[in-house]
Amino acid sequence: MIRNLLPLFYILFSYVILPVPASAQSINVSVTPATSGNGPSVFSLANGTSVELESRKIRFPGSGFSSDFAAVGISPDRTVVSLLDNVKGRAGVTLLSAGGDTLNKYTSIALGSNDPSLSAYPTNAGHLLLRNNIMNFTFHDELGEVGTNISNGSSTRQGETISELVTNPDHETFIIYTSKIKSGNSVGSKVQLIDADKQLRRIFRSDDRYIKDLKLSDEGSMLTIVTAADGTNDRVIVMDKYGNEINTIVSEEELAGASLADDGKHLTLFSENRIRVYDLLNAKNIGSTSLRQPVFMADYFSEDDMLLIISGYYSSSSANLNNIEVKAVDLVRRDIVSENFSEELHFHEAFTTDIKRTSSNKYQLEGANKELSIEVAF
Repeated sequence: MIRNLLPLFYILFSYVILPVPASAQSINVSVTPATSGNGPSVFSLANGTSVELESRKIRFPGSGFSSDFAAVGISPDRTVVSLLDNVKGRAGVTLLSAGGDTLNKYTSIALGSNDPSLSAYPTNAGHLLLRNNIMNFTFHDELGEVGTNISNGSSTRQGETISELVTNPDHETFIIYTSKIKSGNSVGSKVQLIDADKQLRRIFRSDDRYIKDLKLSDEGSMLTIVTAADGTNDRVIVMDKYGNEINTIVSEEELAGASLADDGKHLTLFSENRIRVYDLLNAKNIGSTSLRQPVFMADYFSEDDMLLIISGYYSSSSANLNNIEVKAVDLVRRDIVSENFSEELHFHEAFTTDIKRTSSNKYQLEGANKELSIEVAF
């Protein structure tokens, strides 16, 4: 934490305290020009376009197109928007461009009524993966033709959570996981890879630990899985997409999440108020810091030796973050800078939230209604 009360202030780390001149460092946080005019329910798409998402309604300000939907999906490059609805007991799919023009419209598989698991995952090329009935996934090509159907059921009679899908931006890797599977007095979990033949290949299974968080690296080759069980410490398992374990780290704190650096060699773990960065190969802690505010997200960028932290108070019911503070920690200099951001940020489940490095010591928070440009100097 820092307090700008003296010309010199002190940075507290887990193992060192250093005085740092206040004038030697800075951080600038600003809203990107493309998103500066976005309201709470407006999110930016490709080519300078935007979309308004409010409750179960969508509107494209540019074209004026509007519609209700049961589920909405956005392709990773934000060029394709998919709308899914139940039309007389069948899946009605509409694919739209970022400008709101209709690319394709078709009717697909039979749907049950009031299915809470309905979801649609469009690719950049207009293919679609549709989820229904808690655990079923159906592939569609760019013409809307139905392809392979996959069931991720666990054959338990005591219940399981909705199967979740994660994929990398290029859709080279598809991972399906069930975070909680009830069996007897235990709660387990499983993770499966959809292979090149569109068959499920189990890469992780636990009968007594559930999954709190799972992330896939951008290139699609590595996963981080945060697992928990009552009365035990949280664990983070890092493995390749085929299930080969690289390392497991046991946490002293109850974890909120984990992120793998782009270099594949460093792992960031964060709890509500503490962040640690590890060398993945030897599990050595190379730096850590604590906050008073809850951590919303954190990531380490090895090219700059920089740990970026976004903190604030997040409401899951309204999907907004307020009292925001952005911190940057140089793990070589052991210096830290921070800046408050006065506006609220709003999020939507169709958009992936991430921090991207744009150039040396420059970053961008993506996935919020207003995206942030972050520039750091030490």
